This record gives sequence, structure tokens and C-alpha cells, in this order.
Amino acid sequence: MAVLTAEQVEYTYRTKYQTVYALRGVDCAFEPGQMTAIVGSSGSGKTTLLSLLAGLDVPTRGSIRFKGQSTAELDRDAWRLENVSVIYQNFNLFAHLTALENAAYPLYLRKRPRKEAEEEAAAQLAAVGIRPDQYGRCPRMLSGGEQQRVAIARALAAGSGLILADEPTGNLDGENSRNIFAILRELAHERQRCIIVVTHDMELAQRTDRIVRIQDGKIAEG
Repeated sequence: MAVLTAEQVEYTYRTKYQTVYALRGVDCAFEPGQMTAIVGSSGSGKTTLLSLLAGLDVPTRGSIRFKGQSTAELDRDAWRLENVSVIYQNFNLFAHLTALENAAYPLYLRKRPRKEAEEEAAAQLAAVGIRPDQYGRCPRMLSGGEQQRVAIARALAAGSGLILADEPTGNLDGENSRNIFAILRELAHERQRCIIVVTHDMELAQRTDRIVRIQDGKIAEG
């Protein structure tokens, strides 16, 4: 059963010179236990769709629904904190925090006791292959692949049922890219997370359970 749906979603924004129709009547649904790739050319609307699915904005028309409820009707800040984790191409780790503190950060925001938060963070770092001797390292002391693993551990520590990733392997080499996709796929299948990934890499997209193609702001057939 779908946990997140886009229903006739349109998104329009205006620049100084023109009106841009980024999304045009998009319908799609996403289920727990499934990893979905959103693919399309640059400017096709895929990142805009991911942003709306993450609750960073609401559609101009249509709706994004979480378990049947429109995100426009929710306290989206509170909803994201409890339900959504976003993984970015540039990792978005805090430079002054250690790997352990970065992974524990969502739990700090929820006022969890520090010891409890860091025990959970340590468990998730271990689950994605970060060694205990790396927990005290700041991001600059980690490789790109290791930083992305920390970002995934942070999403896991948050307990989010929805994990959305925007070009999560864009700054990684081929081996690390495949490893990150394998971790995300395992999260979907073994932990029943709903994983949605925007990627330009069709080889990696083929490793997901389902591919949604966006073309000119619409779902492409086939």
C-alpha cells in the first residue's frame, strides 16, 4: 500500500522573464519496502518532484499525500522531522561535528538524551560500514564514500520511513556509487523503508525496484 502519493501535481514558478511549468499533472505512488529511481534529463522536473515529496514546498495544484493526508495540511517542519530524511549529493554534514555527532543530530533535535542518541547513531554507523575508530572523525577526515555512509546513518538514526536522495552518488566513483545504492536497496528490502532516489545514472537506476521517468514535467510512458 502506498505511503506517499503525488496526485495531479503541478508546480509553477516565475522568473523575471518567464513562467516555468516545472511539473504538469504528475501522478505516482511510492510504497514501503521499495526503492524507486526518478530519472530524466536536466530540467525535466525530477528534482522539483523530489523536493515536493520531501515536503520542502507544496504543489501549485494537486497534492502530495502522506498516508492519505495532504502535506499542505500538515505542519511540514514537524512532519519532516518525524518522517522524512533527505540525502544530498554534497552530503550536507556539519563540518564541525564528528561522524557520530552528525549521525545523532536528528535525535539531538528531538531532545533525546545524548547518551541514548549516540548509542543509536553508533549502531547505524556500524550498519553502513563505518568503523568505531572513525566515529570521532570530522567529515574532512573521511572519504566521499564514507561521508555519504554517515549521511545514510543519520537518516537511519532519525527512524524516518521515507528516505529521499538527490543524486546521492554524484560525487562518488563507480565502486562507491554501487555500494551506496546497495545500502539503500537493502534499507528498502530489509527495513521496509520507502526509498526514492533521483539519479542521472541509468546503470544505477536499473538496480532499483522501479524507475519513474520524468520528461518535460510529466511522467513519460514506457
